[in-house]
Amino acid sequence: MLEGLVTVNVVAWHSMLVELHSGMIALAAICIIATVIARSQLKTLSKSESNSFFWPVDCLAGKVASYTEPTGYVATMVGIIGLIASAIVGFYVFPMKFVTTSALVLSHILFSVCAMILLVEFVVIRLRYGEKLWKNGGTAAVYSCLGILGFLFIVIAGSFGGHIAGIGSVLDPLYALLKIKPETLGVTGISFVITLVSAAVVEIAVPIAVFLLLQHRNKTQK
Repeated sequence: MLEGLVTVNVVAWHSMLVELHSGMIALAAICIIATVIARSQLKTLSKSESNSFFWPVDCLAGKVASYTEPTGYVATMVGIIGLIASAIVGFYVFPMKFVTTSALVLSHILFSVCAMILLVEFVVIRLRYGEKLWKNGGTAAVYSCLGILGFLFIVIAGSFGGHIAGIGSVLDPLYALLKIKPETLGVTGISFVITLVSAAVVEIAVPIAVFLLLQHRNKTQK
């Protein structure tokens, strides 16, 4: 009985942590999109007053950007912590044999890890360059894409998590349209390791290389 109670408590903690990191990363994505829209309006307005849309909107854009930008950054950090914590607890919920042999579970892990890598890069870049990264359109685009893609990967990972729990996902109509079966999607064994390492290398190398190239080009133009 005690063992069953402990198992229930672990599952409850896992569910709570999943909701925490999903909510925080969703909030971060909303803030990133709001910041991009607000800063785009401010940039357009700074070029010419004739581009003013409507003065209350123009005034609101500045306030929105000043709040949503740091909120997205902080929410991402909290989301990463929640993601790591939920992963740790998750290994106590599911038997290791099930984790290592199920294509569905490994797909869930793959997208979760890919999301975490993108979100960590998002935080590291913001920590290193601060708000000045928004001054250049290219670096701002790379930075924003990291956060948005991280969120999309979390959504996909969460949809697989729904299938693991046996409750399905709101993405099921899309899977049906694309003729994708989450239960059989993915790879196991050494193929999973190769796929995970390859995806991690690409996710780390490509965004950082592009970001540094844009930073160098920006300095050269000055």
